[in-house]
Amino acid sequence: MKQIRWGIAGPGDIAEKFARAVKNVEGAHVAAVASRSEERGKAFAEKFGIEHVFTGYEAMAESDVVDAVYVCTPQRFHFPCSELFLKNGKHVLCEKPLCVNTNQILSLQGIAKEKNLFLMEAMWTRFLPAINEAKSIIASGEIGEVRGVEADFSFGIPKEANPKLFDVSLAGGATLDVGVYSLTFASIFLGDDYEKLYAVSDVKEGVDLHTAVLIKYKDGVIASLSAGIGLKKPEGAYIYGTKGHVFVPAFFGARELFVTVGGKVRNIKKPPVGGGFEEEIIEACNCIRAGKSESDVMPIEQSIRIARQMDEIRRQIGVRYDFAGE
Repeated sequence: MKQIRWGIAGPGDIAEKFARAVKNVEGAHVAAVASRSEERGKAFAEKFGIEHVFTGYEAMAESDVVDAVYVCTPQRFHFPCSELFLKNGKHVLCEKPLCVNTNQILSLQGIAKEKNLFLMEAMWTRFLPAINEAKSIIASGEIGEVRGVEADFSFGIPKEANPKLFDVSLAGGATLDVGVYSLTFASIFLGDDYEKLYAVSDVKEGVDLHTAVLIKYKDGVIASLSAGIGLKKPEGAYIYGTKGHVFVPAFFGARELFVTVGGKVRNIKKPPVGGGFEEEIIEACNCIRAGKSESDVMPIEQSIRIARQMDEIRRQIGVRYDFAGE
């Protein structure tokens, strides 16, 4: 099995989860880390036993010590960092959202195709065993015809605890940070052929703190979704059918689900391999070895469809990113 040498761009909290997960994936290891801060990069490398440390992303992009890069910089920099690594011949797995708008994704898609490189948004939710179990239950017809979905991902955090989330110049806000998960959940179970989308939001200083979205699909099914950084919600999701429903606690990192039919509830536990990132890393590695430019589970077109929904949500609530030419 060919070893995939990973580089990490942006050694933060999410990068730590990735570094731990790679240790559970056969045929993969983290060979390098790149940071704008030399001190931060060295500390991260020492903690996870990483051989190569680069100060600045350009140095790692131009090196020959990595095959693929996991991009987990602040959201504003997902596009320029992914572009840099792709142009330097590196495969890219980029943390969600892949980019801040549709045009940026289309640009990356073009580069990846031109250079025959793998590109995927790191939407771990799509690879989780509990989500796949829910899909199987829906397909079996156990809860009947699906007529509605609810998904809420909203946490209350003070601005001083994570200033980046409240900074419009860094593409902060609820929709891009956590709304992408709610939209993805609806997409998994309802598809993307919707008729109308309505969004309302509490926007302060150009950042959406709490956004609610209603989506009506062409067959009359409705999704009720929300995302927030300014208040705490239970963070669960429901799939409603004509015979019963499925409840998925903490759906974005699902480990179990509850199926209710005829008043009877059963609990199904389906934990991931480890912390939850392993499945998407396995998929990325397999695709790279197979010479694929994208994943069948998480194709770029899927990222584009969700990005278009987020573009429309931001249009309706009045959130714009000047740095992205909007």
